[in-house]
Amino acid sequence: MTPSHTVSMPSIHGAPLLPPHLDPRNWSKLRRWGIAAVMLSLATLIDMSSTLYSGAQSQIQERFQVSNFVVTLGVGLINFGFAVGPLLAAPLSELYGRQPVYIGSAVGFVAFCLGATISQSIQSLLVCRFLAGLLGAAVFSNYGGTLSDIFTPDERGPLVALFTLVFQGAPTIGPVPSSYMGQYVNWRWILALITIWGAAMTALIVVLPETEATAIHRKLMKNNNKEKCTDDAMLQPKVTIAHPNIWGKALLTPLIMLCREPIMLWASTYHAFIYGLLFLLLEAYPYVYQNAYSFNQGQTGLVFIAPALGNVLGVLVYFIYLKPSYEAKQRAIRAQSDNRDELKPEERLPGVIIASLFTPIGMFWFAFTASPSIHWAVPVVSGVPVGIGMTLLQLSLSNYYIDLYPTRSASALAAACFMRNMVATWFPTFAIPMYQRLGTRNASLVLAGISCIGVPSGSVLFIFGSRLRAASKWAKQDEKVTEANDVGSVEKAGNPELEAAAF
Repeated sequence: MTPSHTVSMPSIHGAPLLPPHLDPRNWSKLRRWGIAAVMLSLATLIDMSSTLYSGAQSQIQERFQVSNFVVTLGVGLINFGFAVGPLLAAPLSELYGRQPVYIGSAVGFVAFCLGATISQSIQSLLVCRFLAGLLGAAVFSNYGGTLSDIFTPDERGPLVALFTLVFQGAPTIGPVPSSYMGQYVNWRWILALITIWGAAMTALIVVLPETEATAIHRKLMKNNNKEKCTDDAMLQPKVTIAHPNIWGKALLTPLIMLCREPIMLWASTYHAFIYGLLFLLLEAYPYVYQNAYSFNQGQTGLVFIAPALGNVLGVLVYFIYLKPSYEAKQRAIRAQSDNRDELKPEERLPGVIIASLFTPIGMFWFAFTASPSIHWAVPVVSGVPVGIGMTLLQLSLSNYYIDLYPTRSASALAAACFMRNMVATWFPTFAIPMYQRLGTRNASLVLAGISCIGVPSGSVLFIFGSRLRAASKWAKQDEKVTEANDVGSVEKAGNPELEAAAF
C-alpha cells in the first residue's frame, strides 16, 4: 500500500496531524514491533539491574570491607534513582521528543554502569548506581507514550501484558543468574554484564526513529525552513509548550496528591509495601535458606523462580479473568444507560482485594514452613502466591488510579511509582537485621500481618469509596459521572502514557 492510500490517524489533543507515510501507526508491523522489542529489552535490563547486583554483594562487601547495611545500598540507591528519574524524564520528552530522551537515558545508564563496574571505592560504586538509576528511569515514564505512538488501542493488549510482566518480573528473576555468577566469577563481571547489555541496547536505540508526533512535526518544519506546506496534513498549528507548567505539574502534583488525597496515600503506601517486600526478600531469602538448608549462593538464587512464576500467573489471572469480567460489567451498565454511565472506580477493587489475599497467604506459608525439619521445597513454593499477589496488585491499582482521578491520572501513577521506589530504597537495608533479631518465623509473621491490611482496607474502600471520593478535590464524583468521564477521556486522549496504561 502506498502512502497516498494510507489513512492517517486523527490528531489528538492539539498534536499535529502528520502526513500518512510519516504517521508511526502507519509504519509496517515489522518496524513497529522491532521498536517495541528494543524498548522491552531496554526496560528489562534497567529494571533487572536493581537485583542483578545482589549476586555481587558478598564479594563487594569483602572487597571494600564495609557493613551489610552499606553494601545493600547498591540495591537501594538505584531504586532511589528510579523514584526520582521518571518525574524529570516525563517533561523532557514533551519538550524535546522521545528519541533524545531515550538516547540520553541509555548513554547515561551505560556510562554510570561502567563507572560502577570499574569503581575503586564503595563510595564511587554507590554514587554510580544511583546515577544509573536516575538516568535509566526515563524508560519507565516514556514507554507508554512510545507504545501509544506506534500502536492503536486494539493492538496494544499483548504489549501491555508483556511490559507489565517485565516491570514486576524482571527484578524478581534478576537474582537467579546473578547468584550463580557471583559463585563463579568476579563481582565486576556481574556489573559488566549490565554494562555490555546496555551498550548493545544503546546502539539500537540510537538508530530508532522518533515516534512522538509533535517532535516529528517540528523536524519537518525545520527541514522545510518553516515554509507553508501544501500537504493538507501539514496545515496544523505548531504546538507551543509552557515550560514552567510542565515542570510544575510533573514535579509537584504527584507529591501534592500524596499529601492531600487520603485514598491515594493509602493505596500507594500499601502498594509500596508489597513492592518493597520483593527487595526485602532479596536479602531475606539467601539468609534463611543458607542458614536453614545450607544452600550455596547459586541455589539461593533459584528460589526466586517461584515468585517469578507467580508474576506470570498473576498476569494470566488478570487478563484471562479479572479484565474480561470488568469489561462485561462495563458493557452491561452502558447498555442499560444508553452509554451515559460507567462503572464506579471501586469496581477495580475486587482485584486489589484478591491480590491482598495471595501475598499474606504466601508469607504465612513461608513463616510456618521455613524450618530445617521441613523439606526445602515447601517454603520455596510459598513464593508463588507472593508473586501472584504482587502482579495482581500492580495491575488492579494502576487501573484504579486511572479511573479514580480522571483529570490527574498521570500524576497519580507518578505518585505511586515514586512511593514504590522510595520504599524499595530502604527495605533491603534492614532485612537481615530484622530476621536476625526476630527469627525467621516471627519476622515473616510481621510481614504477613502487615500485608493482610489490604483486605479490610480494600473492602472499606469498596463499600465507602463514594463517600471518600465526595470529599476529594480531584477524584471522580458520582453525580458528575458523565462530565468526569468526558474530562478523563480528553486527558487520556492527550496523554499517551495513559492511553497505553489503561487496560
